[in-house]
Amino acid sequence: MIDNITKLREIQLELLREFAKVCKEHNLKWYAFFGTLLGAVRYEGYLPWDDDVDVAMPEADYFELCRHKEWFGAAYFLQTPIDQGFPSFVKLRKNGTTAFKGNFLEVLRMGGHLGIAIDVIPLSEVTGTGCYKTPTLGAAKRKAVYLKEWFEPAGTVMFEGLELRAPAKPRKILTEVYDTWNWPSGAQRCMPCTWFFDTEVGYEIYFKRYTGMLDDIEGKNLYIFGAADSLRVWLERFGLKKQVICTYDNDKNKWGKKTYDVEVRNPAEIPDTLAKDENSRLIIVSLWHQEIGRQLEKMGVKDYYVFLDKLYDEKVGNKVVYREDLPKGDQSIPMWNG
Repeated sequence: MIDNITKLREIQLELLREFAKVCKEHNLKWYAFFGTLLGAVRYEGYLPWDDDVDVAMPEADYFELCRHKEWFGAAYFLQTPIDQGFPSFVKLRKNGTTAFKGNFLEVLRMGGHLGIAIDVIPLSEVTGTGCYKTPTLGAAKRKAVYLKEWFEPAGTVMFEGLELRAPAKPRKILTEVYDTWNWPSGAQRCMPCTWFFDTEVGYEIYFKRYTGMLDDIEGKNLYIFGAADSLRVWLERFGLKKQVICTYDNDKNKWGKKTYDVEVRNPAEIPDTLAKDENSRLIIVSLWHQEIGRQLEKMGVKDYYVFLDKLYDEKVGNKVVYREDLPKGDQSIPMWNG
């Protein structure tokens, strides 16, 4: 994983190019919108704090798009409100990537495709008024009203080197949705939306790692990473101690000793040990699961599972998820991973 928001933006721009290409091929109207439009007008690119892309479409064009997922290449997935996950509006996602918005448990409960996305928002006509609204959104964006005459004939704006379709009167639209033109309300907080992303690993892998720990675990030789109190919690909760071969820990002072009656070993042994044991399962039981995950991947170990403590139990499909208090999207210091 690479801790660099630039990687996230590169995928979003790829999605934006694919979206624009499909709309041009099928004569669909669309417009850069919200933060994407504001960034294009002010900086010809992303707002400094922004980490998503918004476009909008009149409902007729929007519904036509929804009917033709096949228009997009195999690298992409058009997720509509009737797909698993039930998003409020269409999202064009990149296969083989991961993007979590909201807290960890909520993302897992949501299900469906969780790849990096751009948002495609429907413009709903308010009958008899000559206006559009965006009723699928919340807060101020749900209340805003836009005259249809502000959109056509469409113009263009530059955004990170791409020429995007834009409403005919972008300032009118931006002033309607933001309290002030020069510095939108709340923008001072510089709040990103995505608290975790991975541009190289598909969301399916993360879902498996965090929810599949108990799948087919009977008879497996279990190797644990973590020798702190989370190990005690894990041992007490699942009663699988007889299957545990050892635990690993980065604290050299613990190597060769036992904790909770489990031998502690040097993590450097993990690749060779797992290679020799075809009936093995490696489980991280630590609050530092993300850092340990990176450590394992640098060692070439990618097949591992994660148990989270400080938890309460929740169901995700037919699986049990154990949740800790991970950062949420509305906190002031979110996680930008990728």
